[in-house]
Amino acid sequence: MTMTVKFECIYRSCASNKTLNAIDWGYNNIICYSACNAVHLYSYEKESDFSHLQTLIKHTKIITSVHWIKKSDNASEEELLVTSADCTASLWKSEGTIFNLSCTLVGHTNVVQKGIGMHTPNGLILVTLSTDSSVKVWKVMDNEALCTQTISFGNGFCLDAKLSTFSQNNDIIMALANDDAKLHFYIQNDQDLFVPVIKLMGHEDWIQSIDILKDDEDSLMVATASQDCHIRIWKISAILKKDISVDISSELLNVDTTAFITASGATYSVSLESILSGHENWIYSVRWKCFKNEKKEKSLQLLSASMDKTIIIWELDANSNIWLEKVRFGEVGGNTLGFYGAVFSPCGKNIIAHGHQGSIHMWQLNEELQSWEPGLSIGGHYSSVQDIDWDPDGEFLLSCSSDQTTRLHAPFVANGSKNNWYELARPQIHGYDMVCLAVLDRFKFVSAGDEKVLRVFEAPRSFAENLGNLTKLDISSYLKNTMPEGASVPSLGLSNKAVFSEDIIKTNSVEEQDITKHPKDRYPDFYYLPTSLNAPPTEETLLQNTLWPETQKLYGHPYEVFTVAANHAGTLIASACKASKLEHAGIILWSRSTWRQVAYLMFHSLTVTQLAFSPDDEYLLSVSRDRMWALYRHSPNESTLYKKIANLDKKSGVHTRIIWSCSWSFDSEHFVTSSRDKKVAVWKKNKENSDDFVLCSKPLEVEDSATAVSFAPGLVKNKFLIAIGLENGSIILSLFSSDVGWEILQKFDQIISHHLNINRLKFSPIFGDAGSKQKNTDVLQLASCSNDHHVKIYNIYLKSL
Repeated sequence: MTMTVKFECIYRSCASNKTLNAIDWGYNNIICYSACNAVHLYSYEKESDFSHLQTLIKHTKIITSVHWIKKSDNASEEELLVTSADCTASLWKSEGTIFNLSCTLVGHTNVVQKGIGMHTPNGLILVTLSTDSSVKVWKVMDNEALCTQTISFGNGFCLDAKLSTFSQNNDIIMALANDDAKLHFYIQNDQDLFVPVIKLMGHEDWIQSIDILKDDEDSLMVATASQDCHIRIWKISAILKKDISVDISSELLNVDTTAFITASGATYSVSLESILSGHENWIYSVRWKCFKNEKKEKSLQLLSASMDKTIIIWELDANSNIWLEKVRFGEVGGNTLGFYGAVFSPCGKNIIAHGHQGSIHMWQLNEELQSWEPGLSIGGHYSSVQDIDWDPDGEFLLSCSSDQTTRLHAPFVANGSKNNWYELARPQIHGYDMVCLAVLDRFKFVSAGDEKVLRVFEAPRSFAENLGNLTKLDISSYLKNTMPEGASVPSLGLSNKAVFSEDIIKTNSVEEQDITKHPKDRYPDFYYLPTSLNAPPTEETLLQNTLWPETQKLYGHPYEVFTVAANHAGTLIASACKASKLEHAGIILWSRSTWRQVAYLMFHSLTVTQLAFSPDDEYLLSVSRDRMWALYRHSPNESTLYKKIANLDKKSGVHTRIIWSCSWSFDSEHFVTSSRDKKVAVWKKNKENSDDFVLCSKPLEVEDSATAVSFAPGLVKNKFLIAIGLENGSIILSLFSSDVGWEILQKFDQIISHHLNINRLKFSPIFGDAGSKQKNTDVLQLASCSNDHHVKIYNIYLKSL
């Protein structure tokens, strides 16, 4: 009989893709954002924060844009258009509360970088822009998209597009921003083909964003944002007089007015209304918003996002008829590189923006103070997540990524509400891609980037206090120690430098200082502001004020470090580096008391892919690219501390490809290995010879390369529970016993688990859910990380077995 177990994904962390148009917020109050090859849908309520609704997976390469197809009456959107680097686009349609794939748009020969859509009297039309130098127009009928027109630009390409209509005669107008820095307008003719009518000149560099708003006078307000650091606002109005001479090939420059005529015979004038100068770098996004002001009068606002790290809300002053900067925000410290885009919420009281490093920012309007304040947001790593490790008591999780950061995830324990997980700290922001980490104790960890050095970090006082506030953990014993208040990264530095209380006093002092300067400008090496948190930190706080000081560097590897592990007693660290020869593939053991190398273990001939100490610290297990595992036993009298007692013979044929992962059972009597050969094998201690481990049963054969594996911290139904991660992103939960062998419990498909290679799986070291005072032993938590940029945590409900 096949057994199943109840489970749910309680936490998913992933940044938005580093592309324009990666986020959209519809009138249906659903936020959609691209996350690697997937799209996440969230609802948002100020009182209950973000709530994950659905993950959309269809494409095989990175998502380049998402777009809610709006309706003219601002009703809830029912269609979502997604474009991808796999040369296709997909249309998703709501069926109740679920979005299902309606059709796929196939026809481009290169990356589809943007897609838009609009409902017309003749049906739904879509427009896709590609780097194959073409713009394609599609008509959707009966869940099928038919390409009705292809506009080619030779060696050029289109950067953005928008569709709109005039109410009087239903003329459909399309605005295209090409790489010639001109704004091209097309009108749909009687044959439903778009024909060019006018080109607007004025910008001196590429136009990256267009937005069109229809005002009460049936005029179109067109905003364009350019890499020339300027925004231009154009107005298109209907002309009633039929005797106006029209030059269809005319070009509008500066503030002159010109006109064009449509296929229906209507004539429209185009004028330049304003040029907005306020940003100091490329402007990537503009969005219109029509709202009611304090006098209940309709007013227009324009939201712009720039690479100068700022977002500006512009508003038309009724008295002077001049567009003025109303609010500017978003200036953040750290090593950020500006914003790719920003959008209003349907009510206009929230703004969500995404940055160059995938960060997602939220601001909320304080109506009493009429000020915009940072709010909680969603997000995470923006590149492959390479490794994860739990706090020894299972209360939080650390992750490291190729995005050059290490992040700490934990549940926010609030009275009377569900313990939702958040990113609570960003202990390390580095200059190299991060590849591995190991937690030494609750307030100390070791990590390695794509370099030859291991770095040790210890939590500052500010983190310990905030951890106690947010998770309700008892940290009083740790606060007795002398420790720095926080950390900062010096200019051009790689090491997090400790900041002590006297430095903060100096930083905050304004005596004999230019008080007009920001602290980061006056004291760049001590730019740290202590923050006491009673709610999860905002993106701005995470960027600057949650670093941990670096306390040690461990030198000794000849090449880039690949894996690291710590024993459970907290006395030793084991690490290995990339290697193609025997002399480089050794394992270094480091003492935590002296932070010096105490042993060097040699056996493997290629890179060691993972290391694992047994729970009783009696054994050290290593697996390698050389298709072998090696087992070392603790020998305190030996100079090496651990002595090799067993290894896998290549001739055995158990594993014929790279062994990617390994894990120990809680009793230190068994270990499991997983390999690229699609096999997972469990090994047990030989009762006749304790220095030998033998194969328990026939290896489990899975559908794809087994890249990650983890033993549960105890028996389930008197059997071992093992999680297996695959290269295709799936996770398999299985039971194992020497008598029965393997029993598959559950397979998490890609929508629940991951859609790319899983790099690491880790069960929580304890039964029960993090953040709960009374642990429910029928709950077990499993963490996973993947090349799809995600960190996920699952609750497995054992009572359902």
